[in-house]
Amino acid sequence: MNRRQYLGAIGGGIAALSAGCSTAESDTTVTSERSIDASNTYLDTPDLRAEPSILPYPAYGQSLPDVTLSDPLAGDSVSIDSDGRDTLITFFYSHCQTVCPRLISALRNVQAKAIEDNRIDTTAFQAVTFDPERDDADRLGGYADRMNVALDENWRFLAPDSPEDAKEIVMDEFGVRFERTHPEEMDKYMFTHRSLILLVNADGYVERSYTDSTPSWQSIYDDLRTLRDREA
Repeated sequence: MNRRQYLGAIGGGIAALSAGCSTAESDTTVTSERSIDASNTYLDTPDLRAEPSILPYPAYGQSLPDVTLSDPLAGDSVSIDSDGRDTLITFFYSHCQTVCPRLISALRNVQAKAIEDNRIDTTAFQAVTFDPERDDADRLGGYADRMNVALDENWRFLAPDSPEDAKEIVMDEFGVRFERTHPEEMDKYMFTHRSLILLVNADGYVERSYTDSTPSWQSIYDDLRTLRDREA
């Protein structure tokens, strides 16, 4: 059973988004099997738009879904849970030219600052594509170069094994709604989708869920630094 199920039709909430990008959208009431326990967190309770239990994405005090994704570049698989490091997770597709570059750039800037401050060994970065048909190893390798991502500094690009798995994992488990558009040239299709970055502590619990389509990497880094200082 999926850990999160939407109540109501997905199409109604996503149709207002423009192709290839994401804007702020109202949150749909959902049921959740994740427990909420602030005793598992280190940061102060954030100002949420709704109780964590009714948000469609993992929120403050909740554990991550128990899922495994492939790393096309490394040729192995990764379990999305805690490996003893604080982790930043986002969801994207490499052909996006609007919101996704901003999400990846925010994480890249946090990565660069963590390297500068000698905090990189305790921080992991996971960027999950929901377009596994096109985002293969060659494509993601080139994308890493274009986005100036340091793959050797605890960064992984992850992918579901199929479009069906992408829907089940990214949409149903993580609450990141996306919908493929259908232009005449089918190989150039785009997606409408939700923006989401998760800050997860070393124990595997969500500390922050950033949903701004233009996230502030400085704010994310400040939260990460505070988290690491409180965990120490």
